[in-house]
Amino acid sequence: MRNRFDTREAGADRLRELLEALGVTAPDQVAETPTGGPARVAAALFVSLAGFALLIPNVTPLATGGEPPIGIALSVLGTVLSLALILVGALLYRSTFTTRNAVRIAVWSLFGIVVLGGIMAGVLRYQAALGSPMIAPTFTVAKVLAIGAVAHVIIGVYDARRVRAQQLAKEQRKLAVLNRVIRHNLRNETTVLGGHASIIAERADDPDLRESAEKVAESAATIGGLAEDAKRLQAAFERRPDAREPVAVDPVLADAATAAREAGAASVEVDGDDAVALADDRLATAVEELATNAVEHGADTVALSARDRGDDVEIRVADDGPGIHEAESRVITGRDPETQLEHASGLGLWIVRATADALGGWLAIETTRSEDAADGESGTTVTLGVPAA
Repeated sequence: MRNRFDTREAGADRLRELLEALGVTAPDQVAETPTGGPARVAAALFVSLAGFALLIPNVTPLATGGEPPIGIALSVLGTVLSLALILVGALLYRSTFTTRNAVRIAVWSLFGIVVLGGIMAGVLRYQAALGSPMIAPTFTVAKVLAIGAVAHVIIGVYDARRVRAQQLAKEQRKLAVLNRVIRHNLRNETTVLGGHASIIAERADDPDLRESAEKVAESAATIGGLAEDAKRLQAAFERRPDAREPVAVDPVLADAATAAREAGAASVEVDGDDAVALADDRLATAVEELATNAVEHGADTVALSARDRGDDVEIRVADDGPGIHEAESRVITGRDPETQLEHASGLGLWIVRATADALGGWLAIETTRSEDAADGESGTTVTLGVPAA
């Protein structure tokens, strides 16, 4: 039995990409379930009710008929904009904008309606004072207010995104400092711990004590390695489109194969295709992570291959190890959220996933299960897709 999970098939990602393409939301600002409160509900309701109020005078000329072509066109425009406001109200409630930013967007919409409404009221009074009142004032005001409300919602969204970007930049600076300090302390303390454990293992006469000391030294080395993994993960998350250039994939496979052999693989196969990817140095890091991870998790045989598929270069790393658990595959590929119960066992696959996202690529994990195998697993194939040069 085979299980395959692909980042391109995650439904939430497709919804998020669609809303981003429409300019309604920024990345990571769409949630599957709404989180609200009175202020958030009021903000969303105001935008939707404003759209509903403007819909009536805009759709009335279409229902009554008798309008010239230009009147019909303007009424259609006003109707579409009014319906857009109603939809935006619902999206605003369901978005992961903070409540403060949701209110900010609603206030921008109110500002547009009030300002343009005041201007139109002044124009109407001015024309009335001149003795030449405006013909069909409701028709005109409804169109102007609909345009103004939608325009100011867009302004509000970009204003909220600007505020969010400032907050994220501040949080990233804090995380960078925290990450650097933690990695530094981890390296230092695990080096000391591993050194003392090795001394105890060398001098201990008791076999049990010596074995325990060796395990402590091994665990210290593993924990120390997490510091380097965290550094690579942080680098993988960075989006650097200007740094991408044509990268020959065959040398990347060869280096990863060497790393797999050094990690203890009994057999390593390489099948190149002279493919060239549009990437940077993170591609080599990701492929090496896949190759060495397979060995570290019990694989004896590792097969690396690359194929140019036109738009993408597919890099595959297959092994005969115990396989990646289905729950972990679902989390890594975005099918399920990461929780305390369902999460990845290490940082290696997260480095690969982050690299795929940063390079504009994708990741697929396929696990083959054998009914005859004792643990139900017989191998895993991880495919990393990156844009072709």
